Amino acid sequence: MTHTSPLRQEVRSIESQVYELIRDRIVRAEYAPGSKLLLIPLSEELQVSTMPVRSALKRLSGEGLVAYRPNKGATVEPLELDAFLELQEIRVAIEVLAARTCARRADPSVITEMRAVLEKLRTGALSLEELIALEWQGYLVCYRGSDMPRLVDLILEHGRLVERYSRAAIGEVFDRATSAAEYSDLIAACEGRDEDAAQRAVEAGLRRHIRTLSAQLQKKEDE
Repeated sequence: MTHTSPLRQEVRSIESQVYELIRDRIVRAEYAPGSKLLLIPLSEELQVSTMPVRSALKRLSGEGLVAYRPNKGATVEPLELDAFLELQEIRVAIEVLAARTCARRADPSVITEMRAVLEKLRTGALSLEELIALEWQGYLVCYRGSDMPRLVDLILEHGRLVERYSRAAIGEVFDRATSAAEYSDLIAACEGRDEDAAQRAVEAGLRRHIRTLSAQLQKKEDE
């Protein structure tokens, strides 16, 4: 059995923290599209050495969030309509598969948990950010009910990739009543073991987001 040294664990922890911090600032547009992310200024700002910053930028480059060039730093990638549409079509395919499988299994404990989320979504005194997080949590309850962990990992990965686009229009995309109605339809589909209805419920929300965000991204590209 091999053991990771405490020092190596600490280094990895710092790298992960730096990665999450830079990523969060990109997603929240604190580092706007086109912004330069220079190694030394970033390390000074974050009060760490250049090594974890370099590692974070390479990782973010792999996610398509930054364009990284050795010895030249990185630039925050623009929000592009084509990239968004590709990511969303992948999401539609994998999330529909998870929802259909959950409906086929119809685990009573999963449906009970989904109903608890729906109640909070309808009546909870929550901020916009909390509502967005709750909605995503609710769909993940369903997707995990598919009992397909590798598929759920793919869904989480692509959810993170599209997060920056969603946040760019977070206040205009989210409608609480519509969200609750779509989620209620998904619960009913799972209760009735109706795979087609589950697919329609999931697609309705994703397609609505595609239409709204596509219009906004197209407008930005035309400006």
